[in-house]
Amino acid sequence: MQQLRTLHPLALGVLFGTFFSRLATFVTMPFFAIYLSMVLKFDPLSIGYIMSVSAIAGLLMSFIGGTLSDRYGRRAMMLAGTFGYAIVFFGLAQASTFLGFFLLSFMSGVCKSIFEPSARALMSDTTDEANRLFVFNLRYTFINIAAAIGPGIALLLSAGKTSVTFYITAAVYAIYGVMVFWMFRRYPFEETHGGKKVSFGATIALLKRDTAFTFALAGIIFGVFGYSQFNSTLPQFLTNTTLIDGGTGLFAILITINAVTVLIVQYPVMKFGVRTSPLVSITAGIATVAVGLFLIGNASSALFMVFAMFIFTCGEVMMFTMTDILTDRFASPELRGSYFGAMGLTAIGQSVGPIVGGQLLASYGAGAPLPVFGFLALITLLGIPLLLLSQKVHRKTESEAEEKVVNL
Repeated sequence: MQQLRTLHPLALGVLFGTFFSRLATFVTMPFFAIYLSMVLKFDPLSIGYIMSVSAIAGLLMSFIGGTLSDRYGRRAMMLAGTFGYAIVFFGLAQASTFLGFFLLSFMSGVCKSIFEPSARALMSDTTDEANRLFVFNLRYTFINIAAAIGPGIALLLSAGKTSVTFYITAAVYAIYGVMVFWMFRRYPFEETHGGKKVSFGATIALLKRDTAFTFALAGIIFGVFGYSQFNSTLPQFLTNTTLIDGGTGLFAILITINAVTVLIVQYPVMKFGVRTSPLVSITAGIATVAVGLFLIGNASSALFMVFAMFIFTCGEVMMFTMTDILTDRFASPELRGSYFGAMGLTAIGQSVGPIVGGQLLASYGAGAPLPVFGFLALITLLGIPLLLLSQKVHRKTESEAEEKVVNL
């Protein structure tokens, strides 16, 4: 609590804004695939494309969003992102065709790539280095408290069966945008990075220059690929399979299990990451997510599925708790927004994952989960050698830097 009082008002505003906006999003988006499947009767592959295009947009915008943040400042990008989200969710409530959902999902990815790097960079800008681990983990905690509460509200509002929740989410993002506008007027913040002529070429060049970061990024892409199945392939499987009863209700329970597990294991996992390193934590996380996917493929009862989700979530925490800290440690201050934007390349995993999962589900059907989730687990494991290579390059770079200091 004492650390919370020392935080800059803008950082606090982002934290609480994150909680309420994510709460609204968790009322809607985890049930998006179910809504498309049950209400609009879209096939699994079409749903996969709709779910993936948001991440593809994020991929295309990954450098641009972070670079625009460094060039034009955090305020402008956060306002564009929040009000953009409001328009997107209002549109989703109105849409009824594949093309409409496809385009709006694409715009959702654009908004995320504009907003997220700026919001996280603002938290880093306004927080001293000693408190950044605390702030980033507090943000992750708020997101998962929202995830724990959201599914219950979603079931009360019949999420997955109605478009009402889209209107609610649109309203929350509009309010968040107004709050962002007010916060920057009430608490003037000198954006020392905004206005600098940071070129897109320089952003791309950082991947060539910082090879340890590039290998880590590539490894995380495979981890995100595995994690993306949670909101795409898994809900479709549960609502269509005859192997386990009450799929929609079970998925809501699994979302809550996921969020509660995060809240329980986040602190010890954070301590593990601090004692070892963010790279070690993320590597272990990818391996655990893969195990979770394999267990989901073997689940024949609701209880076993809950156990599989617990394992899957432990891997998620090991990955995502340390991702922001990893990025912050790699980044130089003048390119902080660009590094957070470059981390948006993990959207490759998010974009490819639902398509591959949807294709496997269409090919094998909801009655054969092991080939579907087993293959997805194997692909996820491909991230581990890349992260091990990142650790090797990073250690070598640090050793060379220490030798230079000694020689001086």
